[in-house]
Amino acid sequence: MNKILLFAFFFMQTLINAQTSERNLSSEKWRFKNTKENNWLTASVPGTVHLDLMNNKIIPDPYKDENEKKVQWIENENWDYQTSFNITSKDLENQNIDLVFEGLDTFSEVYLNGILIQTTDNMFRKWTIPVKQYLKNGENILQVKFKSSLNAGKEFAKKVPFTMPESPRSFVRKAQYQFGWDWGPRLVTAGILKDVKLNFWNIARLDHVKIEQKILTKQKADLNIHAEIFATEEGKYSFSINGKSQNISLKSGLNLVSIPYQIQNPKFWQPNGWGKPNLYDLKITLKKIKKISMKNLKGSD
Repeated sequence: MNKILLFAFFFMQTLINAQTSERNLSSEKWRFKNTKENNWLTASVPGTVHLDLMNNKIIPDPYKDENEKKVQWIENENWDYQTSFNITSKDLENQNIDLVFEGLDTFSEVYLNGILIQTTDNMFRKWTIPVKQYLKNGENILQVKFKSSLNAGKEFAKKVPFTMPESPRSFVRKAQYQFGWDWGPRLVTAGILKDVKLNFWNIARLDHVKIEQKILTKQKADLNIHAEIFATEEGKYSFSINGKSQNISLKSGLNLVSIPYQIQNPKFWQPNGWGKPNLYDLKITLKKIKKISMKNLKGSD
């Protein structure tokens, strides 16, 4: 049988443009400290407190010798992370500004200019926080205060009238291997483990796009493009896939849309050694359709 038919998979890359702009705050100058101390040290984002302590030569490499035993004190401490960034008057003209944490490990309080804007308790999710009302023209201070996950787990365990297996690790939404495994050391860490971003957007936001493959033959690939769109204004919008536009109606709030799309004579993806791993780019844009006033269409006698 032809190898192409055996491996008729269809892989795609997606490019999304929803009339938004993004700023990565991970590259700002971050600092961290033990909450019991006033000595701020240089931090890296993304990262963990163990790596930051190693980079500042506070602790030895826990993977060497018996150094694992020397760093167990870290899991009982609370840690503060902080940075500053500038916002311009032009930035503030955007209708919406979201602060996005792709991942925080694990229990934390997020402060912007001294105001508590979010508490977190889950390492495995993204946190999106509307922050325009808290931002100011000029310098802004962002702080993330981490609480010991070990101590937080112990507090949860006290509320249960029986003993849970693997307590207190079983009470926290956190990578369980950090509490020790047969193949790795016990390093119960904390920190900003993924990127931090500011998203600026107006009218509507294209959040998620999923590509469903319905039919794939040598002649055609029939797809459904599923998208989650959050709109602040209801009305008609233009949803474009690689320049092919279709008008859709959106309500105010969350919208789920599905748009059919077809590719003629698709080139199949092939695994290593079987052929070329062909990929397709999809550029998706979303635009608000402006209403035309009828009085502007009137001609003169």
